Amino acid sequence: MQSRTHTGRRARNAVALALIVATVWAGAALARSAAPVDPSAPTGPVAHFSRVVDLIRG
Repeated sequence: MQSRTHTGRRARNAVALALIVATVWAGAALARSAAPVDPSAPTGPVAHFSRVVDLIRG
């Protein structure tokens, strides 16, 4: 009986994690599409973090 409980908990945790990742990914995509395009800016999944660091330093 206990293995079913753990399996269900793992499944719920996996679904919750997937939803969180999807939400963060969508937010990053919206932020990238709303920002003006700079050809010299870095690209990739963490490119928006460099802009945040620049804003903090500046």
